[in-house]
Amino acid sequence: MKKSFKKSVCIVLSVLMMLSALSSVAFAADEEKLTPVVFVDGIMSSDIVYAETGENAFVPSTDDIVNAVKDLIVPLGKSIGNGDYSELGEPLSEALVKIFDGIACDENGKPVYNTVSNYSIPTEEEILSGKIAKECKNLGFDAEEVVHFSYDWRLDMVTIASLLHDCIEAVLEATGAEKVNIVGFSMGTCVVTTYLHEHGYEYVDGVVMLSGGFNGVSTCGEPFSGQIMFDETGLVTYLKTMLGDDVSASMINVLFDALSKAGVLGNILSIAEEMNYAILDDVFELGLGTTFARMAGIWALIGQDDYEKAKELLIGDNVSDEFIAKIDYYHYEIQANNEEILDGVIENGGNLAIIAKYGSTIPPVCESQLNIGDSVIDTVNTSFGATCATADTTLGEDYVQAVDCGHDHISADNMIDASTCVYPEYTWFIKDLMHSDHTQAQWELISFIFESETQPTVCDNENYSQFLINVDEEIVPLTEHNNSDIYASAQKTFFEKIYDFLRTFWEILMSFINVF
Repeated sequence: MKKSFKKSVCIVLSVLMMLSALSSVAFAADEEKLTPVVFVDGIMSSDIVYAETGENAFVPSTDDIVNAVKDLIVPLGKSIGNGDYSELGEPLSEALVKIFDGIACDENGKPVYNTVSNYSIPTEEEILSGKIAKECKNLGFDAEEVVHFSYDWRLDMVTIASLLHDCIEAVLEATGAEKVNIVGFSMGTCVVTTYLHEHGYEYVDGVVMLSGGFNGVSTCGEPFSGQIMFDETGLVTYLKTMLGDDVSASMINVLFDALSKAGVLGNILSIAEEMNYAILDDVFELGLGTTFARMAGIWALIGQDDYEKAKELLIGDNVSDEFIAKIDYYHYEIQANNEEILDGVIENGGNLAIIAKYGSTIPPVCESQLNIGDSVIDTVNTSFGATCATADTTLGEDYVQAVDCGHDHISADNMIDASTCVYPEYTWFIKDLMHSDHTQAQWELISFIFESETQPTVCDNENYSQFLINVDEEIVPLTEHNNSDIYASAQKTFFEKIYDFLRTFWEILMSFINVF
């Protein structure tokens, strides 16, 4: 009887100890649970659809584009024949209006048709089931705690930020978390700064601004303010860096070189330049003025330096005072105060980081086209103020870091001085990763930033130094040894290019022979 009693007591005590241990483990796991991440995507990340049918209103079909531009064929032929392009402005503007008719907005910035974003705030079931996380795997984020937020990019930033607030509240309610981490990508960074300004920091644990347009985008602001430029060097450099360096791309690059050498590209761009001057006024007033100028979201991508000039050229009688008040509010209350707004993240105990990419130039349509960038936005803007060399140069052998702060902020390729950034200690650069390239390695960098117990810096982890490079979708520190010269092809001599052509041709020939 005594033995049986002792045995029972031992069993009970053992069970209690196991339960205690399990509860401790559960508590520890609870403490280690990651804060949910809301990924605020960029422009055109969600389709604009007709609310009644769900059919796409944008992007237009090939047939729509053909129908819109077919009336251009005759006047274009005449203009090229007689060298007078002045009559092209009106038909070109009409074609532009037709192409963007499905997403047209009125003078108040409201959709003309019943068109909406096909994105909706996720339900609790969707958040907890991992459905949203699976969508984020397409962004390179292989993590269950990520929720994707998209929006109607035509709307003003305050309206979009209000929707983001609804999304964050839904995430907190579904997960039981108290705060979220936010990744703003591209135009999404404009939404993030607006959200912080309008809704504060109560629900924010950390913020990463990834390839951000929050300081404006040269390829939007400069053309909209009349600074349009077509340059042969810019065009060739951009196309080469976009094509890469595989065999087929090398063949195309050689073709570009040949066309350039023969003067064909120069002649085409000269015509484009003449055409631009002849039709600019009509296109601004009749085309851009009644399409993009009425989309408040687009104005968020125009930098402060270009903003008033763009208003002068584009607005006219095309929009209402109500619309102007909305875009003015964003520019003068939010964009102009980006530093103060982001300072608030740190002041409220959150982690902040800027991640800028480079490895290309920007589209060759504006005066800044030789700026280094991520194929969409120039790096000086995404980094919030880095000093950057142009595509065909370095900072120079005698260059001295602009701000002596005790840390080395010059990249191994001598193309970037990060000491002039607003946040030199909190700004990372990734080379050879293009604007919309999202990899698991990029997500690991973001996770490192969010999971740091205190504000992380570029000096905290040798694996995540200030300057990184993408090598086969792995991000490693940039050094003198692994530094790829992305602009080398633009600097080669004619004979070196001929050699490249022959080598590429031989590789293709041998590959063909090996197949048989």
